[in-house]
Amino acid sequence: MRQPHPAAGPTIVVCAVLLFVGLAAVVLHDGAASASDRAVLAWLHEHAGPRLVLAMRFVSAMHAPRAILVMTALVALLLAARRDWGDMATVLVVVFGGAALNHLLKHGLQRARPGVGALSAGATDFSFPSGHVANATLLYGVVAALLICRFRAWPLRLGAALAAALLVASVGLSRLVLGAHHPSDVLAALLVGVAWIALCLTLRERLGARASRRAG
Repeated sequence: MRQPHPAAGPTIVVCAVLLFVGLAAVVLHDGAASASDRAVLAWLHEHAGPRLVLAMRFVSAMHAPRAILVMTALVALLLAARRDWGDMATVLVVVFGGAALNHLLKHGLQRARPGVGALSAGATDFSFPSGHVANATLLYGVVAALLICRFRAWPLRLGAALAAALLVASVGLSRLVLGAHHPSDVLAALLVGVAWIALCLTLRERLGARASRRAG
């Protein structure tokens, strides 16, 4: 497996964490981000047609916690069948560990949902960061990262990154169109997912390098 530059992981972690902290501070003080949130949601609520709403309901349902659990289990089983225990453990730690972290942040910050649309009216937990987007980022992100490390051809590596980005973007859009989250909730979840993936991959690389030195 090809390894990224040693400084890439820590840099991504630090940048994502700092951006998340800054965004959380603005959101919790009901500053400019909240005004932008309301403007974006109002525009989407006004312009989203019935077909788009129906499609977004499907996308959202396909990335609910149980659906993510099933997809993660399938990926883990595929890796187990290939006896790729390292990648299997990485996927499980990234997805379930990151989901737990996002849940703690959500219930620690306790931001109310936007209250736009029928879906948000039936929601029972908090809004910031979005669980759907965090889980999608964690699953698709770690799979894309593992594929990128394996692929040698740059078109394949670019394709894996773009596919993951498009899937996560579709989930984020679905949560906004349905009125379940503010745009800042979606961005925060993306930052949580990226930071956790980078941290886990960095730790795996460091532990692997240490084990190789001891074996040598």
